Amino acid sequence: MKKRKIRYDRILLPILILCVIIFGISSCHKTEETKVQSKPIHTTTDFLKNALKPVGQTLYIYGGGWNEAQTGSGTEALTLGLSKEWKSFYDTQDSSYNYENYMYEIHKGLDCSGYVGWTIYNTLETKSNHGDGYVLKAEEMTKTFANMKLGSYKDSIQNAKPGDIVSMANAHVYIVFAVCEDGSLLIAHSSPPGVKISGTYDQNGNSNSQAVGYAQKIMETYYPDWYSRYPNCTVDSSFTEPSNVSLFHWNSKTLKDVDKLNSMTVHQIIQTLFQ
Repeated sequence: MKKRKIRYDRILLPILILCVIIFGISSCHKTEETKVQSKPIHTTTDFLKNALKPVGQTLYIYGGGWNEAQTGSGTEALTLGLSKEWKSFYDTQDSSYNYENYMYEIHKGLDCSGYVGWTIYNTLETKSNHGDGYVLKAEEMTKTFANMKLGSYKDSIQNAKPGDIVSMANAHVYIVFAVCEDGSLLIAHSSPPGVKISGTYDQNGNSNSQAVGYAQKIMETYYPDWYSRYPNCTVDSSFTEPSNVSLFHWNSKTLKDVDKLNSMTVHQIIQTLFQ
């Protein structure tokens, strides 16, 4: 009986094709996996550290951070990083600075909503001039950001947490850094004369609160030039008046509290942010 000659090329060809298919599927899976893994993770710590960048060197300008028409984000609020003009303008001023002399000179500094909008942009975005930004009327920020599915809205600031944003009905907005044992809030905001750390009244209505003490220590230690000019770290009672405030809290898809700031003491939060 004649032996049949084995055609190895007929055997190898299907095997090679199968290997190519398997390799292609594997490579595709790894590529998709890499895409998922490369998606940036934004954190509460990043947000608060960005909020600190303009502090102590950026003066309050009514309309600062807005566009010329005052309808939304301006150039600075759509740019990653600090504007050099903010510090340059700060250096030309002294303790007698009056923002009313520079109304709508929008490139020289930031107003309250311009500051918050700049901070959000510099946390969530990865390139300049992308989208419409986050500058809008201060009193509308909390509800609008919730409607954008970035987090949730509350008409109370009870149980405020680090990174929360508080809108005030009388047209102001601020960022919560920490909640003190006496119920006072350590906050960052842009209010005349400029971007600074302040403390609210405590839960009993006392202006000499723990948060004010922390704010003074921070400004004196880390921003001595500013503190020598503008030592006031207090705010008025309207900042926590129940009928005047609403709160926005980030969801974990937008900002993750990876450092567990919410479970830290005020002292630990300060150490984390300034280390």
